[in-house]
Amino acid sequence: MAKSDKKPSVTKGKPAKKRSGQYSLLLVVFSVVAFVIQATTVMLVIGMLPTLVARFVDRSKEKTKVLTVGFMNFAGVFPFWFEMVEKGHKVENAIDIISNPSVIVVMYGAACLGYIVEWGVIHLTAAAMVQRAKSRMDAIRKAQEDLVRRFGPEVTGDLPLDQNGFPIDAPKTDATKT
Repeated sequence: MAKSDKKPSVTKGKPAKKRSGQYSLLLVVFSVVAFVIQATTVMLVIGMLPTLVARFVDRSKEKTKVLTVGFMNFAGVFPFWFEMVEKGHKVENAIDIISNPSVIVVMYGAACLGYIVEWGVIHLTAAAMVQRAKSRMDAIRKAQEDLVRRFGPEVTGDLPLDQNGFPIDAPKTDATKT
């Protein structure tokens, strides 16, 4: 009896139906929590918009842009969330704080710093990798030159060979004169 070529619909070891049930449960719990803490939800939804944008813009597998921008954005939102909690955890207080333009500038400015940090780290890493590759190529070329100097041009693989694999008209070098 031959095995079926079809693979069951499994991602990370869980069947598809069980996974969708977990997502539904998570969505219900998230909705209830968002309703219970409406003031925090308003503050986070408006303040963390740059992170949401980064989530849709970042196409990389690791999602480094989302992490960097998200953490910096949250660092910009947190002091104002804390201020709202001190005044009273009410939607009116959240709207009063967010309606101040300087608050939005601080929140979104922190996210902008996250974009700058992510951009800078990527470019610094790329420059370091290119420099390391160039150094490695120089070391390989030096080792090749040393091998040619030590064993002659036959080791380069550039000489024409006869049917037995011997060089045709190999030039005489210091290594082959003895």
